[in-house]
Amino acid sequence: MPHSYLVPALVGGLIQGIVEWLPVSSKTMLTIYFAILGIKVQNAYNLGLIANFGSFFAALYYFRREAWSTLKALAHPFAGDPYSRLLRFLVLGTLATGVVGIPLYLTIRHTFTLVGGSVAMVLIGLLLLVTGFIARKKERLMEANANAGQDKPADWRAALLVGGMQGLAALPGISRSGMTITPLLWMGFEAEQAIRLSFMLDVLALVGAGVVPLVIGGGGRAAVVAFGLGTTVLMLIVASVVSFLAINTVLKWARRLRTSTVTFLIAGIALAVAGTAAIVH
Repeated sequence: MPHSYLVPALVGGLIQGIVEWLPVSSKTMLTIYFAILGIKVQNAYNLGLIANFGSFFAALYYFRREAWSTLKALAHPFAGDPYSRLLRFLVLGTLATGVVGIPLYLTIRHTFTLVGGSVAMVLIGLLLLVTGFIARKKERLMEANANAGQDKPADWRAALLVGGMQGLAALPGISRSGMTITPLLWMGFEAEQAIRLSFMLDVLALVGAGVVPLVIGGGGRAAVVAFGLGTTVLMLIVASVVSFLAINTVLKWARRLRTSTVTFLIAGIALAVAGTAAIVH
């Protein structure tokens, strides 16, 4: 285990465990953090994705009742009860996420390999600005939909749209929750329901985000070798523990927290890092 990366592993796990539940891109926060430490941007990006797996168990535990009831709905997947509908929403949404997200991941990984670190950070900064505007729109929609009435069923159209939007979060700088909650609110879902649907869809997305870099293209494996296997495992353990401790509290705050300003600030940091790197080189 590289001793120089022990503290970054601890800090990285802490960032993942908290930021995953906020409408801010945790993989982007980690990409910027690791890049500032001097890790290659493509490795930093892959480590940011792999860190998502650390939050999977916390999300599964938090939604354990819904997860168990949804699993039981496999016996009657086309029925009209709420959990059968939820099962169809999660399956279709996850498939749409893969169709959109995997090609984007491969494109970004290839792009980061070709361009320099400063160019990659400019790209991240610009995409963070996009996320900031999306977050601002989401905040306004949440205020409008705070008391929209009873829950509405999430049909196949909502599943495909939200799943496809979630796939766009493979792009560095794009917030997964911002890209999923916003269209749900736009479609008229009540704010609390939109949050729960978004984060239940996140349970499977966390697995995909952590596994895809390791099994497709070798980018994730190269990042783990550079960072250290033991250090990576430590980061995942810290992310899991912090996620368990933080998920309930942070999700409650997330309903009130205005994150667009924070996202714009992070975008400024990314662009400043890019400018500094360009001047140094």
